[in-house]
Amino acid sequence: MSSSVARKNGEHSTAVAAGMSNEIFGSGEMADLTRAFPWDKTPVGSIDQWPDTLLIVVNTLLASRHPMFLWWGEELIQFYNDAYRPSIREDKHPRALGQPGRECWQEIWLVIGPQIEAVMTRGEASWHENQLVPINRNGKLEDVYWTYGYSPVRDSEGRIRGTLVVCTETTEAVLAKRQLEHESQRLAELFQQAPAFFAALGGPEHRLELVNLPYQKLIGRRDVVGKTIGEAVPEAEEQGFVQILDRVYQTGEPFVGRCMPIQLARSKAHPLDLRYLDFVYQPRRDAGGNVTGIIVLGIDVTENRRAEQLLLQSEKLNAVGRLASSIAHEINNPLEAVTNLIYLAQQSAVDSEARRYLASAEVELRRVSAIANQTLRFHRQSTNPKQVTGAELIDATVPLYQGRLLNAHVRVERRDRSSRPVTCFEGEILQVLSNLIGNSIDAMTPRGGRLLIRSREGTEWRTERKGIIITVADTGCGMSQQTLTRIFEPFFTTKDHKGNGIGLWISRGIVERHRGTLNVRSSQSANGSGTVFAFFLPFDAIVRG
Repeated sequence: MSSSVARKNGEHSTAVAAGMSNEIFGSGEMADLTRAFPWDKTPVGSIDQWPDTLLIVVNTLLASRHPMFLWWGEELIQFYNDAYRPSIREDKHPRALGQPGRECWQEIWLVIGPQIEAVMTRGEASWHENQLVPINRNGKLEDVYWTYGYSPVRDSEGRIRGTLVVCTETTEAVLAKRQLEHESQRLAELFQQAPAFFAALGGPEHRLELVNLPYQKLIGRRDVVGKTIGEAVPEAEEQGFVQILDRVYQTGEPFVGRCMPIQLARSKAHPLDLRYLDFVYQPRRDAGGNVTGIIVLGIDVTENRRAEQLLLQSEKLNAVGRLASSIAHEINNPLEAVTNLIYLAQQSAVDSEARRYLASAEVELRRVSAIANQTLRFHRQSTNPKQVTGAELIDATVPLYQGRLLNAHVRVERRDRSSRPVTCFEGEILQVLSNLIGNSIDAMTPRGGRLLIRSREGTEWRTERKGIIITVADTGCGMSQQTLTRIFEPFFTTKDHKGNGIGLWISRGIVERHRGTLNVRSSQSANGSGTVFAFFLPFDAIVRG
């Protein structure tokens, strides 16, 4: 007898003496438990009575390092290996070995029972990926995720004798993926909520891969993802920004823009709007250091820029006001003297033509005097508000423009429907009305037209306050939408060198200080062009102290 045979016989004798079968091979906890288990007390019988199919499958299962599980026979007696053992833990191990399936898995039988029956009765194999199958472990019912397959085990005659389970617990992977998705979603939410605008561009054509809400707001919520910058924001290409992107992509050097102006259209229906941006074009690189795209990150500093400009312009305006006030003060004294001289000349004049010239000169001097006084009131705001009606305001303003009205061939149409006075700084409101009338005359020069001036009582719908509404309308050429968006900006003018661009800005400021509103609408239609200004003053525009 050879030494190998003797050794085998010796091992067999030892296993038999220990009450274990030498039909189960391998080592490990489950191999030892399977050999030592009292199978003769179960429906499968002792190991030496097992059919070859069961022995082959059980030995294969025990030798595998992949988690495997077997239900055998009608009672679904259970076998499993060392790799499966950690998934059921002490709650079911080791009593699950040799236990009927329905008894072991009561908590999930409604889930797995039909699947096992499909295998045992019809031979239908199944596959489930990251399937939630809660089980009792750690003293409670836990959500456990599995990727598993059920396959029929057939004997040599093709009869189904059991169900083989090849499985992997994926709980950690599923929860990790869920956490990653949660973090990705949270990052995406933060990305969308960020105060800075952001865009990710890919490739040398600068195709938009990702944008956040501030970026969409900046460009007018266009559908841009998947498009190149040139396709998505054509006005940016026309202003040289694509050329800057090309340079960043080619050189790999970032570009930083400080308060850079750009004209953007919020939609196709809207005109270009001037914005100022602080931004950076940062190249994106792959693992090899090659530029693959560009990150765009920045903030819209338009309001800050405008605030700086307004501050500077306000300082200029104050200087202009002080100068105008000084000039008006110096003019007033000689004006008074000239007026007195004209009065004396009128008393002594005998020639009718001379009297007519002197009367005309007196009218013009009064107009100059009124303008000088208005200039003084502009810089020196009265501290004594007074009550005045809409008709009185119009009466005090229209005569100042008689000469211009005649020369421009403008006909005045007037309607007064308000009698209740408003408490205000009269000089300031006269300045507003004067500015609106002067602009209307300019809009109708030289072709002429109609100037409609109306006053009525009304209600400001936002606050429901009662007051008066004064409307100044003309039949001039009207204004474009782009002009309307800038009409109240300081130093913006459509009159070239004839205007200083501060009249409407000052007028709106005066009206707002009186807790009122100044609105405008305009049309350039061939069927009827013109502009309508209307300002509302509450009856208690200025509360007396």
